[in-house]
Amino acid sequence: PHTTLDHKKRYLKMVKLLGRRAEHIVTVSETSKADILQIMGVRDDQVTNTYQAVDFGAQGLRSAAQARSDVAGAVGLPHQGYFLFFGAIEPKKNVGRLIEGFLTANVKTPLLLVGKAAWKSEQELRLMPLAERRRSAGPAAPERWSVRQGLAASAAPAAGGRERGEASIMRLDYVPYSMLISLIRGAKAVVFPSIYEGFGLPVLEAMQLGVPVITSNTSSLPEVAGDAALLVDPYDPRAIGEAVRRLDADAGLRDELARKGLAQAARFTPEAYRGRLAELYGRLGVRF
Repeated sequence: PHTTLDHKKRYLKMVKLLGRRAEHIVTVSETSKADILQIMGVRDDQVTNTYQAVDFGAQGLRSAAQARSDVAGAVGLPHQGYFLFFGAIEPKKNVGRLIEGFLTANVKTPLLLVGKAAWKSEQELRLMPLAERRRSAGPAAPERWSVRQGLAASAAPAAGGRERGEASIMRLDYVPYSMLISLIRGAKAVVFPSIYEGFGLPVLEAMQLGVPVITSNTSSLPEVAGDAALLVDPYDPRAIGEAVRRLDADAGLRDELARKGLAQAARFTPEAYRGRLAELYGRLGVRF
């Protein structure tokens, strides 16, 4: 509740009213279904979980060489040369603890944050003082911080110039969808320690593109990730940092999670999603 802006009492009253009036409720995870049953007070047979799917379309067919070129041109980072977070910069996405955890990881691989500033973004970015940042040339270039022992220093030095214990963090405010796909494909791992998700599309998107994932052990995220990700307590920055450190150092573990991720993502294909919807509509007597 503390991670969203909505008026809680008013919202609860509204969703309970909708639950009483709804013929059927469709949701996207068993976690969300359990929440709906508890909060809205409806019967179990009134709620169906269909999960979700990801379809990258033509954007997902671009070559690996094109993706690498996109990343090199946008942020100047090599293939598998950065950890990636993408999503809104807000409390629910837990960016503040991600940054804090990353600073404990003691790795040279930089962290790239991609997402627009939202509610309380200043608080989430509090370990990256605005006075110490320097934007690279160009309107779409990333903001860069070089952070040592949790304190901002100067702008990130040239590649290879970081010392052990000095972490580089970069941020892009917005990128086109095609660029986001390239950034995901090029990441050493996607780190998504969200406080709460109804499903968790970034986890599925990363797995479908063969990228290892670090995500939370709460809400729906273990459902989506299965055994194909490192699961961490999102409230524990040091656990996040330890997972980053493990993946950074262990290429074998990264390869294992990438393989498992592709297999796990196969559960959430558009075809599987259509099948679940068709079964639901058939059960409800609706032509599909």
